[in-house]
Amino acid sequence: MHIPVQEPGTGGAGQPVPPLRAFGAVLARGFRVVTGGGVTIIPVILLILLVLYPLLAIIIQSILPNLFAFNSNLTLDFTAIRDVFTQVASYRSIATSTTLGIVTSVLATALGTVLAILARRTNMPGHRILDTIVWLVFFTPTFLLGEAWSILMIRGGTIDHIIHLPDAVITNFFSTNGLILILTLKSFPFAYLAVSAALVWLGSEFEDAARIGGAHAWRAWLEINIPLLLPAMFSGAMIIFAETLSDFGTAATIAQNSHITLITYQIYEAIGTFPVDFPQAAAFSLLLFIAVAVALVGQNSVLRTRSFQVISGRTRPARRLDLGVWRYVALAGVIVLMLLALIIPLAECVLLSFQKAFGNGIVAANLSTINYQRVLAHGSDDVTSLFTTLRLAIATATIVTLLGLPIAFIIRRSTLPGRRLLNFVTLVTISVPGIILASGYIFAWNSPYLENIGIGGRGEPHFYGTIWILLAAYIGGSIPYAIRLNIGGLDQINNNIIEAARVQGAGLFSVLVRVIGPILRSGLVSIWLLVFTGTMFELAASELLYPPGQPTMPVRITAYFGNFRIEQGMALAMLNVGLVALFVIAFRAVPALWQFIAARIQPQGAES
Repeated sequence: MHIPVQEPGTGGAGQPVPPLRAFGAVLARGFRVVTGGGVTIIPVILLILLVLYPLLAIIIQSILPNLFAFNSNLTLDFTAIRDVFTQVASYRSIATSTTLGIVTSVLATALGTVLAILARRTNMPGHRILDTIVWLVFFTPTFLLGEAWSILMIRGGTIDHIIHLPDAVITNFFSTNGLILILTLKSFPFAYLAVSAALVWLGSEFEDAARIGGAHAWRAWLEINIPLLLPAMFSGAMIIFAETLSDFGTAATIAQNSHITLITYQIYEAIGTFPVDFPQAAAFSLLLFIAVAVALVGQNSVLRTRSFQVISGRTRPARRLDLGVWRYVALAGVIVLMLLALIIPLAECVLLSFQKAFGNGIVAANLSTINYQRVLAHGSDDVTSLFTTLRLAIATATIVTLLGLPIAFIIRRSTLPGRRLLNFVTLVTISVPGIILASGYIFAWNSPYLENIGIGGRGEPHFYGTIWILLAAYIGGSIPYAIRLNIGGLDQINNNIIEAARVQGAGLFSVLVRVIGPILRSGLVSIWLLVFTGTMFELAASELLYPPGQPTMPVRITAYFGNFRIEQGMALAMLNVGLVALFVIAFRAVPALWQFIAARIQPQGAES
């Protein structure tokens, strides 16, 4: 199959193309897409079905609540949207969620930016291991952090057993202040990773120019380098805002313990309680989507007001700032942060998993492995949920990794019609909260009209209400991330490599598998691990879509928490964390082991 690869510059001789010939070329490209195998068309169709269709269903359901009903009609009804703004509880949850999103995005972005600068541009001791610690925080699910801190700070909890906490401290923690603390500690890695990537390309030429003009190093950073980092900071802040609005882990743990209802929990209650209120869930989901879209538009408007280009052929290597004695103060601050964000909550989780009853305190008689014995008992539901989640995570990570690269190639390196629209869709949907997409699956794939094609209602085979709908939701929620990450990798590959493959007669499948795939193998492995880890701890879609009698690990863990069997839930959570850690270690160790074996075998093969 011929690959319509985008040429550098004008794309050829630069001569004007006759309209008839241009129209024929468009038809020919479309024909090649349809007849050239499923390498291009299948991933695009899946993106439409698994992402765009559910999101469109939310919009339709919020204003046409009876369209998907058994007695469907096209009557417009804005009652659900009006109720969202008029009911006190709904208004309060919207206001609280929005406030949390704004405050958390500001605090977490500032914290992540400072940490990135300390790690990349200063002589702070231990700056090399900061990346590893940040990734560990990134992979820790919010429902574990929320539950761990709740047990730590509750009256009669772990800290209260050691130091009697004043009522004011406990009351202040179980409020919006505690939510902001937990969400900030969880969200700062987004800003850290974004700013760290930007610092790679920010040289010292602007800073040197300021220093020649007499500016102090700190002033050069505040007035020159920090403004140049604004695109990365705004990107991180936008993701943090969207993640905070859509977070279900804290909404189901510390927020509920604090009697604070967030908009994500409102959506869950509208769908998960009887009677089911689909229009209200759709209205809340639509508002969440609008809030994220407004944040994205606002970010783009700000960034268009000035130029932030810093990469040129004369970029000077960056130098590290000498903090002097302040480097030890910075190190102390980082240690405190890591204690709060990672070490203390994880230590509490491990401790709880070995306790018979957390209320009995930290004494030898209260420590046992009974919780692990229960969850690992032969034939237990916990073991079943463990293997169910593991299979789903492996399948999701593999399918998303395979789908993401072809779509990214279409967007970045082809001249196929519609690639710019596809690029916009993946850019927008990357910030769609997971609980919104899960709600869309309920509206989109539980509609009576699907019975006519055998995948809904009472038809056979079923799709909604099975494990397949959950797998589809996992794929739909992860694929935009894989596409954007693959686009970043493709931008680093010279077009001449692809053109050389074309000259040799390689088709698109061969180019992806034999040329681009090996070049991007490290990034593809990272995407696989990122999706695998996210799926193992995914809660929002799991709570809304898991089939009856087949709960996933996060669902069972939160069910234990809700039934006050916290110790057994923590044992299950630690098994989940350990399983993910084994997969990460294995994937990181296999390439090194393969190179070691190859280095030992190669000399023998050369001699023979």
